[in-house]
Amino acid sequence: MASLTFKDTSVPATKGHDVLGQLLTVGADVRYLCMSGSCGTCTVKIVSGAEHLAPPTEAETHCLKTSGTRLACQACTTGTGDVTVDQ
Repeated sequence: MASLTFKDTSVPATKGHDVLGQLLTVGADVRYLCMSGSCGTCTVKIVSGAEHLAPPTEAETHCLKTSGTRLACQACTTGTGDVTVDQ
């Protein structure tokens, strides 16, 4: 089963669900604010498994300025493999 990992927290990666929501359900200490892709507070670095995330949303492309990062509130796991993020 695919997993989503942030620091010392890991959760099964659920297809079609955003990274932020999945991490918050298990109490991960990830920074966030608006949850709508407009503030950039939830930006995470993709340590590994970027290929197991759905393509960036339009909100992400307008907000992100650094390669290898995604908005946790917008990036959805595909459930096809492990993803590790950091903040």
